[in-house]
Amino acid sequence: MIRKGPQLQMARSRAAQVLQDYGLDRLPVDPIALAQTCDILVEPKPPQYDGFSGMLARVGESFGILYATYVPSLGFQRFSVAHELGHYFLDGHVDQLLGRGPHVSKANFTSSDPYELEADTFAAALLMPEALFKLELSKRDEGLATVLALADLCQTSATATAVNYAQHTRAAVAVVQSTDGIVDFCVLSEAMKDGAVGWIKRGDPIPMRGATRSIASNRSRVDAGARDLADVRLNTWFERATALPLQEEAVGLGRYGKVLTVLHCERLSMASDGFDDEEESEDELIERWTPKFK
Repeated sequence: MIRKGPQLQMARSRAAQVLQDYGLDRLPVDPIALAQTCDILVEPKPPQYDGFSGMLARVGESFGILYATYVPSLGFQRFSVAHELGHYFLDGHVDQLLGRGPHVSKANFTSSDPYELEADTFAAALLMPEALFKLELSKRDEGLATVLALADLCQTSATATAVNYAQHTRAAVAVVQSTDGIVDFCVLSEAMKDGAVGWIKRGDPIPMRGATRSIASNRSRVDAGARDLADVRLNTWFERATALPLQEEAVGLGRYGKVLTVLHCERLSMASDGFDDEEESEDELIERWTPKFK
């Protein structure tokens, strides 16, 4: 479960302020160009070196960012740079993290360290500005295809985009990242939380059947970025939940070695939105789901 709180909201607010200060008002947001505007040197790390996603260094009053290329994903690399910018812009990070030399990071929501979580949150808010992201989200259906389309539009990693999607959608969805059949993290949308389904915890095994297991059990499918879909039940993933229908979509994340899963429960989505599909007319459904912008 990804934690929330005042500090993470502060990170989002700081990212929004940076976007405003530098006039970044359209997608995609280029973190390398932003760093260069701030006179921060940005360089790629040779792909044979792995172990961390990025590094922020300071020499005197000058700063530099080194980002990983061992994952051949533009979205991952851009998120890594944006993460280091989070350390640069967020109050207290430079003093706390660079006191003993360069700071290395593992971005993309896999750390429990509060400074890393704040930098991840900043990076997501910087690369996927809330208003622009919600506008694009409102044009699309729920599910993995929308996550991947938004990732392409924002030039962000599938993982970061999926987390942002879960945090902004009105539907009942859960996003899970796993490695070798073990959950790295899970984030639930508000509608899924309202369904009182419980939590998928870090370290939990993925279900023995379904789209995620189909990909995770074959490393070549993970590396090839294979996609799969399965119709399962809510209690397949959430032990204390009911047996409502659940759509499970999964995709391998390539050499990153992980599987990203998007779970969507249409029945909980409709219940959260306050209507029953058998009682409202088609026109009423269209009216309810049509975005209204001032």
